[in-house]
Amino acid sequence: MKPYRKALLVLVILVYQTALFAQSLPPHLDSLMKAGVILNDQGKFAEAIAKYEEVLKAEPNNMTALYEKGFSLSAAGKNDEAIPCFETVIASHQLPNAYVALANIYDNRSDFAQAEKYYQQGIAVFPNYGGLWYNLGLSYVKQKKYAQAESAAVESIKINPKHAGSYQVYGYSTYFQGKTAMALMCLSNFLLFNPPQQQARVSAIIVKQILSGAPNPQTDPVAKAQQETIAKAVASSLAGKTNLKPVDSVNLELTSAFKAIKDQSGQYNSTFFARYFGDFFGAIGESNNMDVFTHVITVSLNPQENLAWLKAHPDDIKAFNTWLTTQKRMMN
Repeated sequence: MKPYRKALLVLVILVYQTALFAQSLPPHLDSLMKAGVILNDQGKFAEAIAKYEEVLKAEPNNMTALYEKGFSLSAAGKNDEAIPCFETVIASHQLPNAYVALANIYDNRSDFAQAEKYYQQGIAVFPNYGGLWYNLGLSYVKQKKYAQAESAAVESIKINPKHAGSYQVYGYSTYFQGKTAMALMCLSNFLLFNPPQQQARVSAIIVKQILSGAPNPQTDPVAKAQQETIAKAVASSLAGKTNLKPVDSVNLELTSAFKAIKDQSGQYNSTFFARYFGDFFGAIGESNNMDVFTHVITVSLNPQENLAWLKAHPDDIKAFNTWLTTQKRMMN
């Protein structure tokens, strides 16, 4: 078994998308706003800004128009001009997106103290807006503050369990703490979202590294216990078995690891993890769906073989999807 080691990762941001709390406008101003959004999406930032400024001439206190103007300025690289726009918007306490946009400017400048200040201010006003927690988690990962990133990602997942990027942040932050059981389940969950190829491949490689890694004796007790649980489960799953295909080997390893982690998850100091991940993946490991599951999460490592297998097993895929829809995942 190879020594446990940490991979060098580039965290690819998955945008946390949500609708603005838009202010209602008369038809002609609404048309200007929509035109501005289209122009912005086309990269025509100056023209987009001109549309928003027309709206602001008619309604100077329209925070949605001011936010969109700031967003286009920032996208055009004019962050010094965008900052006053966002500062005015956040003073109105109307749009949580403005806190994210303002904090992101400072985050991208590596002014992490300012960035965290605005993320936290936004959270104080909009505690149930997952985008703030998610972006705060991303910032912590960039700073290598992995415990804080883990906590922020948990809050984001609780608010929006369908946001793939939050699982990515949670998976990476736990992985870099050596909490491999948590990372294994969370990155497996991330891969169920069918992320873009590059992100899927990085996460699938980490999953394989976790399964093949040896415990690090210098890590903290909680992380060491997780690493030991996986190492014992993997060794047991492969005992006496030879000439396995790579996907079949991963299938056996994951099945055994999921069951073992579920049994031990109460010792990992996270009720959220034990209930939301431990119970769920423990149930997958005990189901008849591991063949489909393993081929799905390792598609990026061997696309041709895995996709051919999935195409040849439509009934198994249907059964897995049906199983997924019947599972109730508890967070507390």
